[in-house]
Amino acid sequence: MRVVITGGGGFLGQVLASEILKRGHLRSGEDSNVPVTEVVIGDVMEVKEWLFDSLQTSSIVTVKVGDVCDASYCASLLNDDNNDKDGGLCVFHLGAVMSGAGEADFDLAMNVNLKGMMNMLEATRQFRSKSKVIPTFVYASAGATIGSGCDTDWIQSGDVISDSTRAAPHTTYGMTKACGELLLSDYSRRGFLDGRGVRLPTVIVRPGKPNAATTSCFSSVIREPLSGTAIALPIDGNLKHALTSYTAAVDGMLAFQTASPSLANQVLGPYDRTAFLPSMAVSLAD
Repeated sequence: MRVVITGGGGFLGQVLASEILKRGHLRSGEDSNVPVTEVVIGDVMEVKEWLFDSLQTSSIVTVKVGDVCDASYCASLLNDDNNDKDGGLCVFHLGAVMSGAGEADFDLAMNVNLKGMMNMLEATRQFRSKSKVIPTFVYASAGATIGSGCDTDWIQSGDVISDSTRAAPHTTYGMTKACGELLLSDYSRRGFLDGRGVRLPTVIVRPGKPNAATTSCFSSVIREPLSGTAIALPIDGNLKHALTSYTAAVDGMLAFQTASPSLANQVLGPYDRTAFLPSMAVSLAD
């Protein structure tokens, strides 16, 4: 089975790829124990720093550099002469423009997060038309699909957010993720793929420099003081925010992937294929 990870050169993508190599098997269709024979790491640039030696030395790992805004690139990740169409396919679509960058550049967010999502879905649909096995598509969404803070919002500060909470994003990033969730559900309903969306909490502590997410400050507030670097925090120190560890995030994505189709249909149903991963509410002051 081929596994494709967009945004695979980033921190979470590399952790995910490393864990898949360790496991060696994933689910494909009804078969819960299919050997992973290829791991394709797709990213917009060459990997700057490998976090795991196994990703560099493994004979089944390949890196393909390109832009998900390009439909032909997306197709090349999934469909080529080396891929056994009946061997199975799983896509982990992590590649995205983060919240801060999305607010700074509307067109970039729309092209990468929305058009890129559509390109990956269409490439998976084309793979399905040539395969006996329904491919799995795991989509990394976010809590930014839910907005709060305005008097007319569906969610207020004292409310509890659940999988059934109505999406009302306050940012372009959140809007594109909400649109992606709807697209995923309809492609799944139509049988083009087996869609499973996970709303990821903010993952801490990320190594290296801060990324373009506004909430990257939850890593910075721990990481930067350890190196003696001053930081400016862009959000209120008492604001509670959903956090998780990178191990829990990866385990959650793989739990979604490995769940049997019958269990996924029982829990998610045919019309809304996305759910939150467990998280902990923490403030910067904490």
